Amino acid sequence: GPPLPDLPDGSSADVDTSQALRPPRFKLCRDLPVSAGYWNLTTADHSAFVEIPQHSDIGVGESVCVRVVVPAQYTVAPMTFVPFPNAPWDSVMLDLVGRDTNTSVPVLLQMADHTHNYFRDRTHVYEADVVLRDADVYHAEGYIEFRHAKWNAEAFLDPQPFEPEQLKMPDVQINVLDEDGLSPYSLQRYMDLPLCTDSDADGRWVSVDVLPFDASLVPPPDNHNLVWLPYDCRLQRFTYSNFTKCLLRKYPLVHWFGDSNTRRALKKVSTLGKWCAAEPDSLVCTCNDNTEPFTNYNANQRISPFDLDPEAGGAVATGAQSENKSRIVAFKWDGLTTRNNPPWAEYFTSDFEERLGRPKLALFGMTNWDTAFESRAFFAGEVAQLADVVDAKYPGADVVLRTGQYYCCTSDMDKFWKRRYSRLRNSFFDQTLIDHFKTKFAGSRNVLVWNVAQLSERRPYKLREDDLLKCAANHVRSEIIEIENQVLMNALCNNAID
Repeated sequence: GPPLPDLPDGSSADVDTSQALRPPRFKLCRDLPVSAGYWNLTTADHSAFVEIPQHSDIGVGESVCVRVVVPAQYTVAPMTFVPFPNAPWDSVMLDLVGRDTNTSVPVLLQMADHTHNYFRDRTHVYEADVVLRDADVYHAEGYIEFRHAKWNAEAFLDPQPFEPEQLKMPDVQINVLDEDGLSPYSLQRYMDLPLCTDSDADGRWVSVDVLPFDASLVPPPDNHNLVWLPYDCRLQRFTYSNFTKCLLRKYPLVHWFGDSNTRRALKKVSTLGKWCAAEPDSLVCTCNDNTEPFTNYNANQRISPFDLDPEAGGAVATGAQSENKSRIVAFKWDGLTTRNNPPWAEYFTSDFEERLGRPKLALFGMTNWDTAFESRAFFAGEVAQLADVVDAKYPGADVVLRTGQYYCCTSDMDKFWKRRYSRLRNSFFDQTLIDHFKTKFAGSRNVLVWNVAQLSERRPYKLREDDLLKCAANHVRSEIIEIENQVLMNALCNNAID
């Protein structure tokens, strides 16, 4: 059959090769010219709108071109805010949402190829080729979060109020068909997929009620009875006891760096899945558990080793490591920011290995504090320094990079903290970290991305908003922590199971 066209850089995913026996029914954005008249629009003429230039039926695994046109909005305001190089002036949050499955597929917009996109007071056009893998009928949902680069409070700028601007949606739907009933993404075939060995696999949230298999075979659901199912691999449900046994076989010593999100992940690990003593459905338990008593390790110390037993869980390490217990050394830091006292680099003294051992796995959680308090240029410099440290202090060790938590739907207007979070800003900081490590260690080191942001980004809008507006410090609910941990446990252990 005719070959499938190559997807351009920045596409949401690869086209499914099972469709290669017939010509594709879709066109890529590069093959669908932007209307010349769009570039002269202003807000006096037209509000911002979404366009789907070709909306015929497509097959599972094929893509649809989605565009957003943001007419020029002239302003006399000083150009205080600017985007990162090659980043958009406007922050647009947009999903394609399935009518029957309620699957939310993020539209990862890129700037269309036109000089207007590089100037603040011109019309901007963004586009993406969005791959749809679940048979359903899709429509667009979303809004403009910020104009004029106000999503990017760099340097000493304060975060800006969240005042979303409506997008006019097209009166079209995308019908995704599984005509021959052979879709590799069908839930009927989920249990035939290979086990996941990656912590960055794309997927979707699915109601337990529609699973055609025993729900206990996959990780547990969230608080809305939704399970996370990757498209190209299968997650199995790990007990923390089995995870501890896996660590003992494969990674008997782990160095684990991070902020309060790391503490919350390790809370589950060290207690073998237990969570809190407060009322289970209270916010104190599910989100804001900072004051919960915690005795399995000293979570507030800068360096806190603890030993893991498959039956008893975690306990503060005393003395040399036992052969029948794995050990995690938890390092508490505020990302790579200047708020660390003493500076983060002082962890790695000349006697570092002698004091804390040489692990086979080093896990680094960051970008939450970095996005909030530092410039991207400063962060990039610190990331480069950290990569050099990893090269020197962790020879041969596998590396896990934990992304920052997903952020959307609000601004942090706290007068004391002034955390400069935004959805786009957080994403760019994550990518800065990932790109540098992947480039530096390409071919020489196993670098996994533990993409916790993706899990929240693919939840339905209402659930994203509920979590972020109710949970303090950009925390997720305890049920989501469990699913984040399940993704990591699968990635680390599925190729190490007896």
